[in-house]
Amino acid sequence: MQAGAKERFPLILIADVMATQSLQDFLVAWTSLHLNKGLPVDPSCTMATYGIDSIRAVLLAEDTLNMFGIEYPPYLFFEDLTIAQLAEEGLNLMEEV
Repeated sequence: MQAGAKERFPLILIADVMATQSLQDFLVAWTSLHLNKGLPVDPSCTMATYGIDSIRAVLLAEDTLNMFGIEYPPYLFFEDLTIAQLAEEGLNLMEEV
């Protein structure tokens, strides 16, 4: 982060960006490990791109609940949302609690 960033951006915005990035990093790592044989994953792609199935969707929902306290409905992983968008949606779900 550049010097002076705190003056330009409200702390809550910085926290939201960091939380989104952390969640996105988790989703990318999880997708790489469980769906892409450890190979790199593009966060601008959907989970369907990597072949998520219903069993893995439930596992991912459980893992995000355990790691972040986010209750993703498993069907969201089949929607036309990129991994980056899923991270943003996760923050929205956290705010609803």
